[in-house]
Amino acid sequence: MGLTINASPTYDLNATQGTVTKGGVTSTNQGSGSAYTAQIAHESGLEIGAGYEDVDDTQGLTNAGNTSTSTGYAKYAVGGLTIAYQESYQNTKNVSGTEGADKESNAFGIAYTSGDLTISYAESEVDTKAVSDTVALATAQLESLQAAYTMGAMTVSAAMSETNNSGGITARKYEENTLAVSFAF
Repeated sequence: MGLTINASPTYDLNATQGTVTKGGVTSTNQGSGSAYTAQIAHESGLEIGAGYEDVDDTQGLTNAGNTSTSTGYAKYAVGGLTIAYQESYQNTKNVSGTEGADKESNAFGIAYTSGDLTISYAESEVDTKAVSDTVALATAQLESLQAAYTMGAMTVSAAMSETNNSGGITARKYEENTLAVSFAF
């Protein structure tokens, strides 16, 4: 039927542990995590996918909690044109069970490739929900325009990127322009 279906479950006994003791066993129980992903792709160029992750880092830690993250996306590619959209949500609870600062994000991108030239545009928003009514963070907005041209083993690329309300702080702006030349041997 032209479908490709992928799915994966993951379980990590020590999801929040950065280092382990000799023999590969952690010295204390640092929490566990599980994740699930699914992807369906059709030969027409349509692809959809989703993922969910839950990390329980309350075990043996004083300032920890549970974090769950979910995401979903849709992508369509036909010829040299690719369009994609993604949404995600992160829910955080502190060890006492109180709510932490949750995050919502959405992203959109479009790219077109013709021969050796690729042009793309992307934008996204990240909204951090306030823990209390007195703490309100602004929605961070990111935009980027990129172009790349390949000539044999050399690629010339350029990008213009802008972030408004960087770090959730109103009127904090960050801009970056990039010009790069790379060679493949």
